[in-house]
Formats: sequence, C-alpha cells, structure tokens
Amino acid sequence: MAAERPHRGWVRFLTILVGIVTVIAILSTWVDRQVFDTDEWGDTSLKMLQNPEIQKAVADYAVAELYANVNVDKELKNVLPGDTKDLSGVAAGALRQVADQGAQRALGDQRIQDLWRSANIQTHKTLIAVLEDKSDVLSTDGGQVKLELQPLIVEIASQVGLGEQAKANIPASVGQIEIVNSSELATAQKISSLIHGLALVASLLALILIALAVYLSPGYRWLTVLWIAVTLIITSVIVLILRSVAGGILVPELASPDIQPAAQAAYDIGTDLLKSIAWTVIWASLVLIAGSWLISPNKAAKSTRGFLAVPFGRYPGAVYGVLALFAFIFLITGADDQRGFLVRLMIVILVGTGTYFFRRQLMLENPDADFSGINDFFEKSRDKAKEAWGNRPRDITKNLPKIGGDKSSKAAGEAETKVMAAEADPETVRLDRLERLASMHERGILTDEEFAEEKARLRK
Repeated sequence: MAAERPHRGWVRFLTILVGIVTVIAILSTWVDRQVFDTDEWGDTSLKMLQNPEIQKAVADYAVAELYANVNVDKELKNVLPGDTKDLSGVAAGALRQVADQGAQRALGDQRIQDLWRSANIQTHKTLIAVLEDKSDVLSTDGGQVKLELQPLIVEIASQVGLGEQAKANIPASVGQIEIVNSSELATAQKISSLIHGLALVASLLALILIALAVYLSPGYRWLTVLWIAVTLIITSVIVLILRSVAGGILVPELASPDIQPAAQAAYDIGTDLLKSIAWTVIWASLVLIAGSWLISPNKAAKSTRGFLAVPFGRYPGAVYGVLALFAFIFLITGADDQRGFLVRLMIVILVGTGTYFFRRQLMLENPDADFSGINDFFEKSRDKAKEAWGNRPRDITKNLPKIGGDKSSKAAGEAETKVMAAEADPETVRLDRLERLASMHERGILTDEEFAEEKARLRK
C-alpha cells in the first residue's frame, strides 16, 4: 500500500494543516474586510440601522439624549398660551412618546439613513488613516477617533419641532461614540498591521499547502483532492458553529437585557460577512469534489473524460481561450483589493496548472478522440429509448391496485379480471407473446434454440 501511495503520511499532515490554516484565513479575512474596507463598513452600518430592533435602540438613545440636554418642559411653557402653561409637564411627557415614535419613523427615512451611513464612513476613513499612521491630526501622541451622532440627534429632534432648541442646547460632546483613543492607538496600529499581513499570508499559504499535497500524491491525486475538499467543508462548518456559539455568549455578557435584541441583530449583521466567506469556501469545496470525481478511476468519470478529450484534443486553443476569459473576469472583479487580487491570482495559477495536467491525462487516455464516440453514445441512447418505448405496457391500468372497498368488492374485482382474461381474443394473446419472444431474442436474452423452441410451443 505504501508503494501505491507515496508520501501518504506527508499528504495527511498537509491536509490537516490546510484545515487549520483555512480557519485562520477565514477569520483574518473577515476582520480585514470588515474593519479596513470602508465600503463594507458603510454598508454594514446601513444594514444595522435598517434593522427594526436597532432602529428602536438608536431612537431611544437619541430621544434620551434630547430630553437630557433640552428642557422640554420649559420650552413648552414658552409657547403655550395663558393657563395652559401649567400643562407643560403633561405635554412634555406625551411629547416624549410622540418623539419615540417619530424617531423610529425618522430612522426609516432614506435621508436619515444616508446621514447615518455618511457619519460611519467618515469615521471609518479617519480610523483607517490613524491605524495606517497617515493622519496629520491624530497620532499615538494625542487625539481620539469618534463616531459623531449629534447631527442624527438634531435631525430626529427636528421631526418633533425641537430642532432649533436641540442645536442651541445639546453640547458638542453629546452623541460622540469613542472608537479608539490616543492611549490605544499604538496597540491598534500594531494589531491592524498584523491582521493585514495575516489575512494575505494565511490565504496564500492555504493554497500553497493544497498544491503541495496534490503534488506529493501521484497515483491517488483524486483522493487527495477529495479529502482536502472534505477538510475545507469541515473547517467552514466549524467557523459557522463558532460564530453561532460566540454570539450566544457575547451578546448576553456585554449587553443589558433591554438592548439584547438590538445587540443580537447587530452581531448577526456584523458577522454576516464571516458567514458569507465560510459559505464561499464550502461552495468552492463542492467544485473540488466534482473535480476529484472527474479525475478518478470511476467508470462514469472515464466516459466523461472521453467526451472532454474531443474539445481539449481537437480545439485546445478555443478551450484555453474560453478558460482565459473566465480567469480574466475572475481577476478583475477583485482588482480593487490588493489582498483579494493576489489570492485570486494564485487561484488562477493553480487552476491553470491543474487544467494543463488534466489535458495531458485526457490525451494519454484518449489519443485518437474524435466525435465518433459522441455519436455512438447518442445512437445507443436513442436505441435504448426506442426499445424502452416499444416494450412499454399496452394497458397500464390492468395492473393498478384497487382503491378502497371491502373483501367482497375485492373478490368481485378479481372475478371481473378473470372474466376479462377469459374473454380476451386467444389470437391477440398469442401474437403479444410472440412479439415479446422476438424482442427478448433480439436483445440476446434468448438463444436461437430457445427462441425456436418457445415459438414452436406457442404455435401448438
């Protein structure tokens, strides 16, 4: 067995290592894209605001800040006439309920959502500039990166007629969410550099390990590809399980009970990219499984390779041209991301190399491949279809079971069947049997002697 499968131990080790590195690659790629991709950050923040639970939490926060910084009771006394000024407290309480409802409606407005997305994108650009040490304003010596939500609070206040009062009374510090402060910038910069490098290195290393495992398994490469695909699926499922378990632990631990629904929604949306990456690996693994079957010694796979040998052997330029077009499209869709482009380039190189050796295998197995094999296949399929149609039952209803009825009705049905069989034309029955005998003889089921013997018996 060792002679048949050289380097078997190394191949197993590399397959396990592929699984470990893939988990690291998936997690680091998710963090890299979620944290350092401004468009991804903006889109994720918009999805969060469009969630009803998060809308309610943001609306409650905005109204609470509004009432904490604006004396609504006093403002109402200034506008209420005469004796109705004494009702300002009641009106302020009623207005708060209206403000809560109005704030939630406002957060569903496209203009407010655009304001939210713009605030998040601007904060993210500042954060990236700081983490990459490209900011002239903020550095590790001083300063902070904050998400400015005061314009959102003022806009919501305007929905209930308190916009001017909010602008005049809400301090600049209200609505500011600190992302990172100066004491944390140096550590954050080191972590960001590590994640940037780890996402690229882990992804490329996983691909290199896959290529090395396949290279070290001559004679059973299809089996290696199969097990690598299974390993990738298992690792992706592990990541999906970790995502679910981590959400069940972190959300109750970090969020108070009243905002846990919003926190859970934020977690699900924030990790949706992680789920997407894991599923991408799973779908790619299914393609690998199909590829492993195609290069396997399976009889059906050999027949399929016989068909593919025709275009690969007679028209290699056209085949490679089509594959090159797909490769080009695959590359340019990731051209805006340097890390993604390098990973895609490595995938194209590996697939191109695999395609070259696959064609060589096709030519060795089918050196004289032409369209005659394809024509023979379709002719045999057509003949089998004709034969199946010719041998179809003439009366498909006579063997159907009776539905419902008791024993007496069943007995009556059996008697009726016997009467119908007795009344059948003997000559018709004899001809049908002769046709079946002739069909069995043509298919080789009956020899010439057996066919002659049975036919003579029917003629008696």
